[in-house]
Amino acid sequence: MMNYLNTYRRYACDIGRINSEAEHDPRSFIEMTERVFTLDLEYIVEQILASKGNRRVILLSGPSSSGKTTASKKLIDLFRNHGIEASLISMDDFYLGIDHVRILEDGKPDFESIEALDIPLIKNTIEKLSTTGECVIPRYDFTKSRRSDKTREIRLSSNSVIIMEGIHALNPVFSDGMSKEKVMKIYISVKQGIKDNEDYVLTNREIRFIRRFVRDYQFRHIDPQIMLSMWDNVVKGEVKYIRPYRYTSDFTINSIHIYEPCIMKEIALGLLDMIPESNENFQFIQHLSGSLKRFSAIDPGLIPEDSLLREFIGNGCYTY
Repeated sequence: MMNYLNTYRRYACDIGRINSEAEHDPRSFIEMTERVFTLDLEYIVEQILASKGNRRVILLSGPSSSGKTTASKKLIDLFRNHGIEASLISMDDFYLGIDHVRILEDGKPDFESIEALDIPLIKNTIEKLSTTGECVIPRYDFTKSRRSDKTREIRLSSNSVIIMEGIHALNPVFSDGMSKEKVMKIYISVKQGIKDNEDYVLTNREIRFIRRFVRDYQFRHIDPQIMLSMWDNVVKGEVKYIRPYRYTSDFTINSIHIYEPCIMKEIALGLLDMIPESNENFQFIQHLSGSLKRFSAIDPGLIPEDSLLREFIGNGCYTY
């Protein structure tokens, strides 16, 4: 299978063009962006179905807030459109919990480390899925930072696919020793920033920060200042644990939705205003606020319910 890492779709990410589309025909702008993103996913599904062998396990990885969960759910829908049974497992459910996480020098828990996961259980789960097609997986409660008492039983038919998504999914510790005929690997991330001529208005990492900033406050009840204090360790974890393995993927997905700052600005600005000037990262906050204010707003009601952005702003058709 060819590695499509260097052939992911790239967009014209210029703030002037984005604002022009947002002001004159936002509905068509959104529809075009969503349609093209879905076409990229459809292409991957078709390639997997056309490949030889019985690839029952798809490992999907990417850094924080790259849209892994929604992309996985959309891929499942597309597989089902082809008559293929498909299910999703989130590696987040394999977190050991805050009592089992290594503490960094600054006193913060290292949730980005692969050691924060139950590695033996994940490996055992992948092995069972690729052989018997049956397993029982845990559930993680983010509101309590520990594993829930609930579990989930999975039974796969012979003609089925399981997608396992998580920031560490491409780490070879989980797939070494397994037949390449049984495993397909996908990497997803925001691969571009947004520019004004040659200068960045928002980098790709800042776009992901805004996504996480909004999501964690709304759905994980994390105080904006706490989330901000965690970000440096999140980035360090990405560099150490995720980026080294992105070249091992069979496909790479560019998850940027070029209209997204126009949607995120109002929610994000409200949260950024909650950060006091005394915060050590206040200069970064001022930069993000100034950048977001440059985008023309778009009504979030125009976004389709199955959009990847619904993972971060809510009111979508998928359950997270």
